[in-house]
Amino acid sequence: MKDIQNLLSQIAIIVKKNAEFLDANGGRFNMFRLLGVNHYENTHSAILAEFLNPKGSHGLKSEFLKEFINQFVNLESFKDFCFENAKVKTEALTDDGRIDILIHDDKGHALIIENKIYAVDQWEQLKRYDRFANRKFGKLNYGIFYLTLIGSPASQNSSEGIDYLQISYSGHILNWLEQCVKLAARFPIVRETLNQYINHLKQLTNQDMNIKNQEELVEILSRSVNIEAAIKISENIKAVKYEIVRKMAKYISEKCFVEYMVDQDINGIGFFKPNWKPGAKIFFARDNNRTYYSIKTVEAGYGKAVPQNRIEILFDKKPDSHNPYGYGYVIDEHWLFSNDLYLKMDNQSLADDIIIPNLKRVLDYLKEHPEIENIL
Repeated sequence: MKDIQNLLSQIAIIVKKNAEFLDANGGRFNMFRLLGVNHYENTHSAILAEFLNPKGSHGLKSEFLKEFINQFVNLESFKDFCFENAKVKTEALTDDGRIDILIHDDKGHALIIENKIYAVDQWEQLKRYDRFANRKFGKLNYGIFYLTLIGSPASQNSSEGIDYLQISYSGHILNWLEQCVKLAARFPIVRETLNQYINHLKQLTNQDMNIKNQEELVEILSRSVNIEAAIKISENIKAVKYEIVRKMAKYISEKCFVEYMVDQDINGIGFFKPNWKPGAKIFFARDNNRTYYSIKTVEAGYGKAVPQNRIEILFDKKPDSHNPYGYGYVIDEHWLFSNDLYLKMDNQSLADDIIIPNLKRVLDYLKEHPEIENIL
């Protein structure tokens, strides 16, 4: 235990130094995050497409596109790609779906990018795109890239038997953008926009630590005397996160005079009164990696609730079998995918600023409408 405490003390010093570095150089400022584009795949596709477009407003013609494809020079399809005449389109309509980003030249070469930030694959999605590209461009004249935050594979149903390349925001896209910054050295507005987007993606993929601090952190963790302690910490990180969520839920329950429950997978937190039926609750949980809230009846927990009239004063999304009175989003991210939210849980700002106000609104509404609360 002493070894772990010593290691944590060393790490705390590095984390503090990194925080001071970010504060000193404005590294926390991020216009993309302020605009809430974290989970909007279409917005990320539009940003990437603009940089990739030789006719884009950045003014660097095909330089960014060349740099992007140069990362994948082993792809036979792009040896003779005509960069200068390339066309880039988002939400490209085919006879069997829409392609997130379609890039093609006037010689019949094409690149298909399927962009998955948080959404799941549609039915046989890559198979359908492959059939389209085979008909349109010919078997050896196109490539399919599957882009996710960390380079995850496509589902078996979507991709079985399809040749595609897994690429990631955390690696491939960040590496490409950093090269683009060098290319844009004489274009200050473009350069700083690229830096802002890089900053945004680093936050989105939990990589916003200064390189020097990161190297120091890795060096400390990999020391022989620290390896066992580092492994023990990593083995218990899920339990630590659960305890942080549980403490926040307990704090909220005491403030709002309700009971609480936390899902074992830390996906959601439910709040309820002792006289409600088991399973009925006001639920804050993940939906496409955003945090939503709704009123859950017992039947809603099984997806068998009968949709009612939407409670417009509380929710802006339509009712369904899981959320019979509608639902609404309260955070544009979820703690399973954002370490920053655990810090906001620990200092109670997430509870005080977001969850408690929304929970109280629901509780007040139910008090004024006992016909609904009596169902719970």
